Amino acid sequence: MAAPTQISFFALLVLLIPAARSSAEGFPKDPEQRSHIHFFIHDKISGPNATAIKVGTNPNPPRSETGLDFASVFVVDDLMTVGPDPSSRAVGRARGFYTVSSLSGSDLYFSVHAVFTDGIYKGGTLAVVARDAILEPIRELPIVGGTGVFRLARGFAFMKTHAFDTKTGNAVLEVDAYVLHH
Repeated sequence: MAAPTQISFFALLVLLIPAARSSAEGFPKDPEQRSHIHFFIHDKISGPNATAIKVGTNPNPPRSETGLDFASVFVVDDLMTVGPDPSSRAVGRARGFYTVSSLSGSDLYFSVHAVFTDGIYKGGTLAVVARDAILEPIRELPIVGGTGVFRLARGFAFMKTHAFDTKTGNAVLEVDAYVLHH
């Protein structure tokens, strides 16, 4: 006769196999893909129809080299287009927030989802959580996740300032994203 511990182990094993199988069913079965996506983000912090709104600030900010106050927080819903002109074809919105995370005003903490609303990536999102050293000519930002066509995404994006208006603070950012996804 089998020992009680052997019977308990066998019973536990019989119960766990279906649970393990059902938890794996949500993972994509298709092979991993590589995508290169090029787009522009229109960050409009002033003027009519601003898309980046300051929601918090430091009451006594130190003098910064960029004009951005340390600890300022902006919530964004920026237009994403195929070209640098805001009237070029829209492909989505960059939604999230950034905060000025350095005393000099040169670094932003950037947490944004690129939400694609048109084209072959429609319905997909890419999550970017990064340090944005805004004075650098080209910044590398990690892509840490995604949804829809970008499920289980990982990768990186190179971002550069294509245009910046010193009077308004509005900027056009050029993005080249390199993504592995299912």
